[in-house]
Amino acid sequence: MKKVIEFIKELKKKPYGKSVMFFGFYLIFFIVIGLIYLFGDSPYKKSDTENTPSYNSFFDTKYNFTYKVELDGENYIYSVNKKHNEYSFIYDNKEYTMINNDTYIEEDVIENPIKFSNLFNENKLLKILDGSYRESKTTYDNGDEVYNLLVSSNTLNKILDKKDTDFEEIPNKIKMIIRNKKVKEINYNLDSYCKLNKLCNEELNIIIVYNT
Repeated sequence: MKKVIEFIKELKKKPYGKSVMFFGFYLIFFIVIGLIYLFGDSPYKKSDTENTPSYNSFFDTKYNFTYKVELDGENYIYSVNKKHNEYSFIYDNKEYTMINNDTYIEEDVIENPIKFSNLFNENKLLKILDGSYRESKTTYDNGDEVYNLLVSSNTLNKILDKKDTDFEEIPNKIKMIIRNKKVKEINYNLDSYCKLNKLCNEELNIIIVYNT
């Protein structure tokens, strides 16, 4: 220790001594902080599991749900059943089947009457959730977990339409409610996405209520 003190005193006498000591101090400081972060119990360090939950685990292979689209004050409601990779639904007293990207009445291929149907397609939905920023998570006394997410219109365009855009915007919002470890409800607020892509004048909200 005595030799270290003598070394520091000699270093101070040199013209460049103070500069060396200044940068040396901060080098040691940042090394120590880095070691504490890596090996210590930092309150700011979150596990990968907490940051990126496995959304896929919230869905079953079979389920049914109500799909409600609120577009510029108009409401469209669909009752949908999902079994593996096939969706069936009733709309305007007609029965439809969706398989991959095709929609059928009996054996005839028709235009899909569900507005923004990609937003409940499980493959697309999981990509949207994975591509979103998790703003908050709240767990309630009854066990319900509520995830509040933000997603950009650029991300939605890439996932839904394979389209590259570079909008500067206020992000779209997603709220997902998990009950008994299964998805219970998803609320989309997509005003930004809708207006930037000229799909609406003012607002687009989508509510998916799962019967699990």
